[in-house]
Amino acid sequence: MVRKSIKLDRLNRRILTELQNNARISNNELSTIIGLSPSACLQRVKALEDSGYIIGYAMVANVDKLCVNVKAYAHFTLKSNTYEHCGVFEKGIKKYSEVVDCMKVNGSIDYIAFMMVSSIEDFNSVCNEIMKDTLGVEKITSHFVLETAKWFGGYPLESLEWKVQDE
Repeated sequence: MVRKSIKLDRLNRRILTELQNNARISNNELSTIIGLSPSACLQRVKALEDSGYIIGYAMVANVDKLCVNVKAYAHFTLKSNTYEHCGVFEKGIKKYSEVVDCMKVNGSIDYIAFMMVSSIEDFNSVCNEIMKDTLGVEKITSHFVLETAKWFGGYPLESLEWKVQDE
């Protein structure tokens, strides 16, 4: 799919910030906040989607209210962290729905993953499956979440330096 290129001007950056804060905002409300006509605002949102700046919209469930769960951060150390071995791990780890996110990091470990399961026994089972799989994992170190002080609420777009500035 060919992505269209658009300017990431002040208005587009504001649209992205507002949509991240409230993805359910109506186009009329958004256009009022941004200071554009509804049709111009909708065209910009569509262009941001078409250019790949907006990759989706999500609902966030209150998992603690809905489900019995155990949250943990798992540190994965690979037997070898060559480009090929990392590619095998990255492709393979995606099949585990219990792995909510996984990031390659520097330091004494290779990857950190946030995982969610129903019990410590389930966590152990998933880790055993990952170890038995052909992902090249040498060691898994885990840290169980006792309490959540702050949950992900979006990226701090207002305080990050944007790659593309007004031209």
